[in-house]
Amino acid sequence: MTQPDDERRKRGQSGFSAQDSLRRRLLSDAEANCLPMAHVMGLILREHLAESLTAQQDVALRTIRSLLDDGLMEIGDILGASDERIVPWDLSIDAVMERIYDLLVRHYEERGLWDFTIWLGLTPAGERLARELQGEAAD
Repeated sequence: MTQPDDERRKRGQSGFSAQDSLRRRLLSDAEANCLPMAHVMGLILREHLAESLTAQQDVALRTIRSLLDDGLMEIGDILGASDERIVPWDLSIDAVMERIYDLLVRHYEERGLWDFTIWLGLTPAGERLARELQGEAAD
């Protein structure tokens, strides 16, 4: 039988699934600046969205994939010393996800390869949705 704490963890603190909670938070957080992968993994830990490292990586990968598939975010490198915009990787979504998997899963212990080298930024559609979500939160 699932315990109440286990169920809340599966659904996230807000009642949304772990993936939905992370999605909403990333869209909101990326309104001001691009986000490094370290931010993504930090949110998963702080919000208790997954227990094991494998589950944390899975939530991160599934969430990022959904944001890319929906055209809400793009992945790339930071331009200069500013985190205001990224230069998107010129790769297919499948190739982007393979690259992230390689760095985040296969080389997880080598944080320097992924924590501040993979950046997420909003697309125009992502910016619109982020504003809508902010409006819902204000209601």
